[in-house]
Amino acid sequence: MVEVSKQFIWRLERGDQSLFWEDYWMDGRITLKDKYPELYRISLQKHHTVAEMGSFCESRWEWKFSWRRNLFDNEMGIASDFLDQTAVINLNVLSKDSWVWGAASNGIFSSKSAYLCIKVELSPADHQLGFCQLWDTKIPPRALTFAWRLLWDRLPTKENLSRRNVDLVNDLCPFCQSSFESASHLFFSCHKVMPLWWEFNTWVKKDRALHCRPMEHFLQQYSIAGSKASNTRRKIWWIAATTSIWKLRNDVIFHNQPFQISKLVDNTNFLTWSWLRGWEKDFNAPFHQWSSTMPMAFI
Repeated sequence: MVEVSKQFIWRLERGDQSLFWEDYWMDGRITLKDKYPELYRISLQKHHTVAEMGSFCESRWEWKFSWRRNLFDNEMGIASDFLDQTAVINLNVLSKDSWVWGAASNGIFSSKSAYLCIKVELSPADHQLGFCQLWDTKIPPRALTFAWRLLWDRLPTKENLSRRNVDLVNDLCPFCQSSFESASHLFFSCHKVMPLWWEFNTWVKKDRALHCRPMEHFLQQYSIAGSKASNTRRKIWWIAATTSIWKLRNDVIFHNQPFQISKLVDNTNFLTWSWLRGWEKDFNAPFHQWSSTMPMAFI
C-alpha cells in the first residue's frame, strides 16, 4: 500500500496541534503508538496533544505521563528507551506547530517528490502484475474501482476509519464480533466467510493455504496450468465474492441483516453469472443451469 500520507509530518513547536501518540512528529516516520504499542495500550492519555502531556517548569519542558497500571518488569526496557527518546524534546511556546512534507529536504510538497514516493512503493513485481490483471478484467467499471480500492486497502473498514480518528461504537468485525475489522480479516480470515473460499477451492480443485492480504489473495486466483478464459473467470468470481462480502457487511451494520453463508455464496455466484452474461462473448447459459455445475465453470 502506498503510504504517501506518512510523508506529511508535524514540525513540532508548541505542541498544541500534534497528537502525542498518533501523529507523525518524531524522526523515523513512525508514530509513538506504532513504535511503543505496549505503552500505548496502557496510557491514560491516548488522544492528548504533545502540549497536554506535560508543562514548563522553570523554562524547561517536563513530561507528565499517566498510566492505567504500574509497568511490568518486561516493560522496563521499552519504557527506558521511550523516556530517553522523549527526554530530548523541548517545546517552543512562541511558535505554532506546522505541517511539512518530509519527502523533501525543504519541507515543501511537490508533485515530483510525491511521484518518487509512489514509484518506490510500486516497484514490487507482484503489485505490477496484480493491477495489470485487474484492469484487464472485463466487468463493470464500478466493480473494478471497488477491487482497486480493496487491493490498496482504501475501503472504509473500521481499521481505516480508526486511522483517520473517526469515533466508532466498536471496532469489531460485524460478522464474528470477536476480531478487529481490517480488510484482511473481514474478507479473507474471518471464520464466518472462510467457507465461501473453501467452497471455491473445491470448484477449482486447489488444496492450498489462503493468503490474508488482499493483493496476495487476488494473485492466488491465477493458475499457470489454467487457460486464459479460466483465469479470467476466477478473477471475476474473486471480485464478485469480495463485492458481495462488502455489501453483506454494510447490510449487517446498517440494516441489521443476519449473516447467512448460503446467501453470500448465492449472491456471489449470481453476480459472477450476470457479469459473464454481459461481458463474455457467447455466454448464454441460464443461471440455474450454470450455478448447478460450478466446477465446470472454471475449467
